[in-house]
Amino acid sequence: MVKDLKFKKPLITTLLLAVFVVGLVALPVSAHGSDDEGMPGMPDDMGHMPGHGMQDDSVEITTDDIRINAMLDMPAFLFWYNAPVTDFNATAFMAAYTTIAEFEDTNGDGAYQLNETLYSAPLGAYEWSIQTGSVLDDKGDTIEVWLKYTKSGAHTGGVDDDHEMPGMSWTPPMYHDDTSVDRFEDTTIQFWAHIYLENFTGTITDSEGVQATYTVAGGTEMKIDIEIGNFPFSTNTSKVAIQTVLREHQDLSDMMDGDHMFMTREESRNSIGNSMMNWTTEHGNETRFENMMGTHIQGIDFIDNSTGLTQGFYRWVDKAVITTPDSESVAVNVTASYVATGMGFSLFFAYPNFSNGTLLHDPSIGIIEDAKPTYDIPWIPVTAISIVGVALVVIVGIAIRRR
Repeated sequence: MVKDLKFKKPLITTLLLAVFVVGLVALPVSAHGSDDEGMPGMPDDMGHMPGHGMQDDSVEITTDDIRINAMLDMPAFLFWYNAPVTDFNATAFMAAYTTIAEFEDTNGDGAYQLNETLYSAPLGAYEWSIQTGSVLDDKGDTIEVWLKYTKSGAHTGGVDDDHEMPGMSWTPPMYHDDTSVDRFEDTTIQFWAHIYLENFTGTITDSEGVQATYTVAGGTEMKIDIEIGNFPFSTNTSKVAIQTVLREHQDLSDMMDGDHMFMTREESRNSIGNSMMNWTTEHGNETRFENMMGTHIQGIDFIDNSTGLTQGFYRWVDKAVITTPDSESVAVNVTASYVATGMGFSLFFAYPNFSNGTLLHDPSIGIIEDAKPTYDIPWIPVTAISIVGVALVVIVGIAIRRR
């Protein structure tokens, strides 16, 4: 039953459904719903963040180690350690998929720069459906929980005059072009997220065999499969870019300001900064990410300023798989570029032309278990948090526990 849940429902319906599912399934899997009052301490010009605003519901997934909130209106995730939320534990990392673009690689570096754009559109301009589910082993125990975003037609609310969706002013408007919304209306996009109870090893495989391997850490990391199809390429050489906006500390209060920074992990440099930095106001100055040699896993870390410890990350495999119309699969390189915009850290994945085919790519979000902060307040088990959440704030979510 959990597998077929959809959360585009009136609030009272969600509440009743949530209580029913919790009672029916109990733990380790439970489903809830959320509509809280906003974010104390948030700057007025940053708007409401995904899953915590007055206008937005969210899906919550928790394990013993990580808590993830997924926004319903567009593919965006807040994630942090699974611990009681107080003024001293209010940080959340963010990864939001905000824009799709077609571009011509005029400088030949394989990466996306804004001045190479042919067409682009904010992903918040489209309707998104969301499904959740779980995978059981032969004993009936939960070994995986998944969440899937599926794009459909243009949003009935449209895009406002500032090129931002209502309630989404945190998205950097400099990368939004609402004139191309109709162009990408029939493009198919899915973000299929998986969190596993134990470590999961996967492969990037094409018709020639295995091209790369990766491991997803059980209970602390969520793998996100990005699948794109029916893309309206305007030339035979143009490429696709997906923008991800990262924030290294999306605080629920202002007491933790400046407590974290981001760091790129590159071959010959590590770029360091924070969400409030603005590296450039000139379009086309996005920096090509230098892949680390000897590995197919690339990434950006979220680091605690006081300890220097990496607490969270956004990672990706530098290979994607294109499936052609005749069902042949081909592994291709993924090239990233980035820039700090003053409202977040924008990362762009550049994908080759896959005319009439589909493309699949696997980034991930997660936290480092060994860097978990210590707390001087009583610990509340996941079960209690889930039940209290249903009763008080209608939290929509899924919990998975190690036995």
